[in-house]
This record gives sequence, structure tokens and C-alpha cells, in this order.
Amino acid sequence: MKLVVFDIDGTLLDNLAAEDECFVQALRDGLGLNAVSAEWETYQHVSDQGIVIETYRREFGTAPLADAVTETIGRFVALLAAAHHEQPISPIRGAAELLASLPRHGWVIAMATGAWRRAAQFKLAAAGLRDDAIPLASSEDGPARTDIVKTAVARAERHYDATFDRIVSVGDGVWDVDAARALALPFVGIAAGGRADRLRAAGAASVLPDLASGVAVLEMLETAVIPSAPPGR
Repeated sequence: MKLVVFDIDGTLLDNLAAEDECFVQALRDGLGLNAVSAEWETYQHVSDQGIVIETYRREFGTAPLADAVTETIGRFVALLAAAHHEQPISPIRGAAELLASLPRHGWVIAMATGAWRRAAQFKLAAAGLRDDAIPLASSEDGPARTDIVKTAVARAERHYDATFDRIVSVGDGVWDVDAARALALPFVGIAAGGRADRLRAAGAASVLPDLASGVAVLEMLETAVIPSAPPGR
């Protein structure tokens, strides 16, 4: 049995243009954070929880209270829902068809997202991709991306009662490449244009613009390799 671990935002979902604004507004409303940078690559851990902890410590010198974070997650989901009403969240081209077809080709699925669980579930449902039978690890299981992916794999092992012959990580961010390298997992990138160039520069050898060509995705899942270390690392 083989396992593919999908990132969600930007990999399975074509996210709202307004999502970053919703996130920053939720942190301002729920936690009083006024200096949230949307340059996600500048954070130590690129996950909702990681960004909150790092920004809160920088502004207030301590970790945020759990209840305040819970309220902030609720605020974020409410803002996403309002934005989705104006501009619906949609799946990446080919995502629904690929998820449905993978089991026929010997692959089972898990998801590992840097988003908070409630936000991820809302976005998946809004795009018609939510399936609660698929093992999911989220920002609450991190905040490091490596911890999130490891948790997704462990939940998949329990859910499918299997030890996997091959595990491949699929994502769209440089942080996804870094996590795959750290965990010695083959990696497939989903990105186009400059974003694809950044994945390749980070060490990803296999990159597709979307999931529309199921044949191409299946071929890459079989042949993908562990990301190489980029020059200077």
C-alpha cells in the first residue's frame, strides 16, 4: 500500500485572494496583534499556530492563552465564510477527480495542513472536497510542518492499518519542500510560474502546475524523489 500526503491550501484548494487579509484581521480582532506580516516565509514555522505563537511572543513576550486562540479561530472561520460568499473557494483543477481515482491505483490519502483544523475543514467543505474519512493533521498538531506531516502519516497508518511501501508528500510551498527533505520523503510540487521556480530552487525535482492531468500526477507519484539541498545549505 502506498500513501500520498497532500497539503491543502494551494495544493488541493485554489484559495481566496482575501484569505490572508481574513487571517490578519482575525489575529487583530481575537488577539490584539497589530504587526502580523503576510510574508509567510519569514516565519520559523509556516502554520497558523506557528505564526500566532511567534507574532504574539514578539509583541507581548509570552504565549497566547488557549481560549483566546480558540476565539480567534472562530473569528477567522467567520471571516472566511463571508469572503467565500462573495468569491467562492474552489478546488485546484483536477483535485476532486484525482482524490477519487487514487485508491484505484493503489494509493491511499492523508492530508497535512498548516491551517487550523476548523479552518481547513471549512475550506474543504466549501470547495466540495471534505471527506472526514481521510486522516488529517493540522496546525494544532505542529506548529512545525515536519510534526504535522509526521502526525498525518501516523494517523494514516492507524486508519488504514498498514505500513506503507511508499510515502509521497505533495505541496505548493517552499516550507513543504523543506519538510519533505527533513523527513526524507519524495516530493511533488503543485505550482506554476514563479512559485514553481521557487519550489525547484528549493530542491523539488517534480513540479506540476495543477492536478488536471491524472496520468502525469500518477507518474510523478511513482518517480518522485526526496528534495535535494539547495545551494548554500
